[in-house]
Amino acid sequence: MRYLYSLASLLVSALCQQVPIQQPEVYGTGFEIFQSDHSFEHSIRIKKQNDSLCNAGSDQYTGWLDVGNKHLFFWYFESKNDEVNDPLTLWMNGGPGASSIIGLFAENGPCLINKYGNGTDYNPFGWSEKTSLLYVDQPAGVGLSYLDEGEPVVDNSFVSATDMHVFLQIFISKVFPEKEKVPFHISGESYGGHYIPILGSLIVQQNTLYPKRPQVPLKSVLIGNGYVSPIDTAYGYWETLCTTKPGVKEPVFNETRCDIMASQMPRCMEITRICYSHPDPAVCMAASTVCWNGVTGWYDGESYKGGRNRFDITKPCDVDDICYKEALLIEDYINSKPVWSALGVPSTVKNYTAEAYDVANAFELTGEIILTTQPQVLYLLDKHIDVLFYQGNLDLACNTAGTLRWANNMPWKGQTEFTSKDLKPWKAMRDGEEVEVGTFKEVYIRMHDGDEKKTRFAFVTIDGSGHMVPMDQPEVALQMLNTWMERGSF
Repeated sequence: MRYLYSLASLLVSALCQQVPIQQPEVYGTGFEIFQSDHSFEHSIRIKKQNDSLCNAGSDQYTGWLDVGNKHLFFWYFESKNDEVNDPLTLWMNGGPGASSIIGLFAENGPCLINKYGNGTDYNPFGWSEKTSLLYVDQPAGVGLSYLDEGEPVVDNSFVSATDMHVFLQIFISKVFPEKEKVPFHISGESYGGHYIPILGSLIVQQNTLYPKRPQVPLKSVLIGNGYVSPIDTAYGYWETLCTTKPGVKEPVFNETRCDIMASQMPRCMEITRICYSHPDPAVCMAASTVCWNGVTGWYDGESYKGGRNRFDITKPCDVDDICYKEALLIEDYINSKPVWSALGVPSTVKNYTAEAYDVANAFELTGEIILTTQPQVLYLLDKHIDVLFYQGNLDLACNTAGTLRWANNMPWKGQTEFTSKDLKPWKAMRDGEEVEVGTFKEVYIRMHDGDEKKTRFAFVTIDGSGHMVPMDQPEVALQMLNTWMERGSF
């Protein structure tokens, strides 16, 4: 059977080499260019990588989507199990402005950055075990993605989603056409709670509007510690810092700070609701300021190098902003001459950084950061897309209490059944032993009369983990992924 898969792979590869429209290789040697059938401005340039950068255990490719004056970097790994028939999973880090290479080399990629920042080590719990895995730096301007001179910085998730949809259409129809026939999943974390529902909704809409164009076969979305509903995330700060529910022996804050936060919470909630009702950037920025001064800033204002860690309330912050030293090691590695050369980074890109502050600032100025993407989650459920939200319980920035609050309050056909259920323990293998690793609840709902398929909505928590679940609990995270994709119960 394995021989048949290999033979099929060779045949597909041969066909792929006949598909692309070749253009002059203005981007350096080794790139193959695939042109969109629908727009001359849209193309993918791609090159195969050997194992020198990452001993992945499967074929890997890097390149850029060129969308006019915007250029999105990607790193793609074939599944180690069945490269033709296994699903395709997209991973996007959040921010906004965070590079998905962080996810690749610090969380769930087939290789992880080593402790010196000069190479990578094999990751036995990489997510490419049973799915092909695609990492994309987006929007343009993040990580190794870049903008041509004069092109404005992308400032919202909707423009970013439009670029990503075009990329996926070319990727599965031209570059790897076998992936047009397998399930597609979108995964990510943090501000991925905005990116992913918006992209997923756009894919479903475009599949319906343009049935003769390449159809992205979206099956599910799975979002880790997602920033979906800012008002609920802010509300969850009190429970996370003032109780032991996250899994700590003593509350992080004393009674004085907890009383201040509690007294300021109603005002934060009120003005944020006004922002939701009247999403004017000035109103929403005012709401953000009120919530910072009264609620979130009491902890986040002390989150910096040597201070508190807003991504794991039990750990110190090693570096400013992102708090994890792995980000600096990844920067060193990507900026090294051998890696830079192997990737074929164009001269337009001067250096790689794990975070793009100009992108983050642009998003903040539009007020999008404080808006909810719950409507997009509802749309996905209505269109039979399975939805999983998983939570590391020690995270404050996108806390479990807030996510559970909006998930319970979300008005949809499955709300009554979902809210009626208690969280139950779930088990996974860890260090050779099956142990309780967190809690879950889920529902299967027939969304419309006559539907054959029941749509799945699940909420899963992971103990002993902060914001980056695949980093903190890699073995558990991989089992969670496989259980979800196989539609097994937790």
